Amino acid sequence: MKTGTALRPPYPRLLRPGPGAAAAAAAVVLSALVAGTAVLVRLPVGSPWSLGMQGFALLAAMFALYGLGSFLVSRTTRGRAVLLTLGGAAAMQLAALTAPARYSDDLYRYVWDGRVQAHGIDPYRYVPVASRLVELRTPDLFPAGHGNCVTSGPDITAGCTLLNRPLVHTIYPPVAQAYFWAVHWSGTRGIQVSAAIAAVLVAAMLVLGLPRLGADPRQAVLWAWCPLVAIEAGNNGHVDVVAMTFTAAAVVILAARRPLSARRATAGGAVLGLAIATKVTPALLLPSVVRRRPLPLLASLCGVVAAVYVPHVAAVGGGATGFLSGYLNEEGYDSGRRFAVLDLLLPASWATPAALVILATTAVLVWWHSDPARPWHGAAVMTGVTLVVAAPSYAWYAQLLVLMVAFGGWSTTPWLAVALAGYAGQVRGHLGWSYGAAALFVAGVWLVQRRTAARARTVPDSVSTAADTADTEDAGDADTASVPSTSVDVILPCLDEAAALPFVLSRMPDRYRAIVVDNGSSDGSPEVAARLGALVVHEPRRGFGAACHAGLLAATADVVCFLDCDGSFDPADLPRVAEPVLTGRCDLYLGQRRPTSRGAWPPHARLANRLLTLRIRRATGVALRDLGPMRAARREALLKLDVADRRFGYPLEMVLKAADAGWRIGQTDVPYAPRTGKSKVTGTVGGTVKAVGDMRKVWKAANG
Repeated sequence: MKTGTALRPPYPRLLRPGPGAAAAAAAVVLSALVAGTAVLVRLPVGSPWSLGMQGFALLAAMFALYGLGSFLVSRTTRGRAVLLTLGGAAAMQLAALTAPARYSDDLYRYVWDGRVQAHGIDPYRYVPVASRLVELRTPDLFPAGHGNCVTSGPDITAGCTLLNRPLVHTIYPPVAQAYFWAVHWSGTRGIQVSAAIAAVLVAAMLVLGLPRLGADPRQAVLWAWCPLVAIEAGNNGHVDVVAMTFTAAAVVILAARRPLSARRATAGGAVLGLAIATKVTPALLLPSVVRRRPLPLLASLCGVVAAVYVPHVAAVGGGATGFLSGYLNEEGYDSGRRFAVLDLLLPASWATPAALVILATTAVLVWWHSDPARPWHGAAVMTGVTLVVAAPSYAWYAQLLVLMVAFGGWSTTPWLAVALAGYAGQVRGHLGWSYGAAALFVAGVWLVQRRTAARARTVPDSVSTAADTADTEDAGDADTASVPSTSVDVILPCLDEAAALPFVLSRMPDRYRAIVVDNGSSDGSPEVAARLGALVVHEPRRGFGAACHAGLLAATADVVCFLDCDGSFDPADLPRVAEPVLTGRCDLYLGQRRPTSRGAWPPHARLANRLLTLRIRRATGVALRDLGPMRAARREALLKLDVADRRFGYPLEMVLKAADAGWRIGQTDVPYAPRTGKSKVTGTVGGTVKAVGDMRKVWKAANG
């Protein structure tokens, strides 16, 4: 699995400027983005460029500029990229600050909730126009004859206010309320400035945090330069950006490359709890992060959320939930009238059940398939699907999606179409068609990526041929990955495998040297191997790990492979496993066994292996389905791992230490046939028990 997705998209050479030219061009694009943001936030409400297709086209053009700028930043040096990213983040927010809130009036409620709290009143107790709060009214929030006007009623005093929904209680969670209390004194302008600062802070957190996750810090530009972030933070002042600061911190804590300890899981859960208690949308991260250390993570998350609600529940009881249920009803989600995309396809009565099924299925799939050590891809899917299904007319909800795209890099950028689609409602466009088109775009890109990946998986089959002809054929584009012509050493632990050796050694690919490590054979295996041209190494100390280590010490090639010597694997498949390491795409690559017959891999061994890989996935985030004995890595890097086990725990310890070191670990299918001769491990229950015992010792040593 990759530790981070490179930001650089695969463009032709003509579109690949040098670092200096890319930086200069990026600065020009940034200037256009800043100017465009300043224009967007200053458009008159009735302007044709703020409504319908013209308004949406203008926003789409801004997103296109943003995409071009992100690409250019990815082509420059890291130092220049950091300056451009952070400078651009500040410039975009300053441009957004040049006008009052353009697309939302929520910040008036923020100021009001903070003011109510400053006077010692729980924000969930009264509606804004309650008679009890008349003394708090001021012209900046309650202008005479302007805004949303209400008439007198029981406990209601007539008046006009800039607050939306003046007859309902606040909807914002307790941490958001604490933020409102802290900044309300600065008025709506202060709310905008605070949100702009938070947006720049998130950009800085990405620049610093992405390298810790094994990702490119240049990906931070995908957040920093996004027009949506500028408009919804610096201009509209939405509290969502405060939730994003907690969310970014939680992702960095939970997804760091080293194994997740209970302490870090607790800390990450607590920070994610603060994010959810600011704005509920970060809860969409849970399916992609909760599988690793779920108990401490969920316990701390729930504890934080409960703790911040306790004072309000004590003060107002069930009223502490605010207008949440009423909001869902008002928006039409309970009746099915609000699912704009589903409403194009289904009767309204079917929309709500269909939405629940889609979201539940997506959550389960994300939980099962995502890598909790790199949760941004799964979180982007969960967030993107939720936005498409719910089709909100408020683009600021997509800030979470933009943040996950910044963590995920270039491969996740198609989801930005969903973020753009949210503006259709704000320019009075059709939400169903905009979100539907965005969903089709994402699906189309995904299908192309799958097809490209499937085509790429056929390349390793011709690796040795390409290597053989490398001396006579033109190397072509220097940016195209090719397999080096250097040799690969294949380490073959051997104990009484004389019957299998002729097949194994005869199938060895060109430029692959066999190193047979005899571990005390009594059937003449060393002589057979030497006669067939293999390098024979003698390791008197019994143990699979001892034989592997002796072979590693005897090897001289930069890349080494490990392979069982019993004929269950075809050595001709080795290039498929070695190629990702030779080309630098992975640090450790394994062959996932695909039995060619029913007796090749006994059920008890398969079950034990499956349970072990699930445990590895939960502890390290490395998504393996087989701890396969066919594997490839670089020799010097393996020696530095200092794998200590000399028995059957050697393969497990290698994977655990590689994951701890932040290695990129991958896997591909390889055929697995019945072995030649008598099995010593997987073919017997006793052998499997011994292997499980050795691996348990390794696991205990690694995880305490």
